[in-house]
Amino acid sequence: MEVYNQTGEFDDDIYYIDTLAHNIKKSIGVLVYKNGDDCVIFDSGMPNCANQILRSLKSLRIEQESICHILLTHRHIDHAGASSDLLKNFSQAKVGIHSFSIKHLSDPSKIYQSGKELFREFASPMKPIQLSSIIALEDNQEIRVGHNVVKAIYSPGHTSDHISYYIPSKKTLYCGDVIGSFNPSTEKVHPTSIFPSFNYAKYKETIEKIRALDIETIAFSHFGVAIGKDVKKNLDNSLATHKELEKIVEGYTDRPDKMKLIQDLKNELEEATEIFPPPVREIAAEFMARGFIKGMNVS
Repeated sequence: MEVYNQTGEFDDDIYYIDTLAHNIKKSIGVLVYKNGDDCVIFDSGMPNCANQILRSLKSLRIEQESICHILLTHRHIDHAGASSDLLKNFSQAKVGIHSFSIKHLSDPSKIYQSGKELFREFASPMKPIQLSSIIALEDNQEIRVGHNVVKAIYSPGHTSDHISYYIPSKKTLYCGDVIGSFNPSTEKVHPTSIFPSFNYAKYKETIEKIRALDIETIAFSHFGVAIGKDVKKNLDNSLATHKELEKIVEGYTDRPDKMKLIQDLKNELEEATEIFPPPVREIAAEFMARGFIKGMNVS
């Protein structure tokens, strides 16, 4: 398996952009796919990532007028945050998202408030998007890009509105957060079980749904691109790290010490927090620990 973890074209007409979110490298990445005269961007990063994305598009010689869609995996601020600012630069574009979250894009106050709870001073207000610029996406819906299509794959688990995007002609999946976060150095997949939206059962169902796809490339939002015929081993790696958390929770079945349970989970999740700015990593571990407990339906 090969790993790509920088801004550039890693396959013909497929590009990865490091958004330099929080002023650090290798935290949040977005994908760009070009076919014919059309381009789509998958996710948008934090609200202050727009300028870096625009600079990267220019360096990659991708014309702003060619962007026809900004396809969002879900409503969280580190994925949807810059979509409004980007949209102002893309005269032909629409924003695609699951129907549940359209209202949150038109009034992003709740996205910002929940984002601020996690990212603290690294979160900034997100601007609203007019309803006329948003399209609702459904499972297996095809979005035309030039002569090819991108397929929306409903993939709940990380959130109830999560969509992954599959490019059949490229055997490529942009998975957002549903598989987890990817460490390009160790090739380990870490949980992204953020409170309160994580659902463990749905996550496992989605992993098997993704396994059925014909994929040789998985692009992660956090962070990098895994390439190769053995790329599905990342699904097993993801299941394994989640299973470790499950074992910790099950070990407390007869010992209802929730604070000790949370601390043990936080210890296990320490490496998973490296995608966050250092000042909020302790908070991120707490969010993921509590999210996993809730996602297992443990009171």
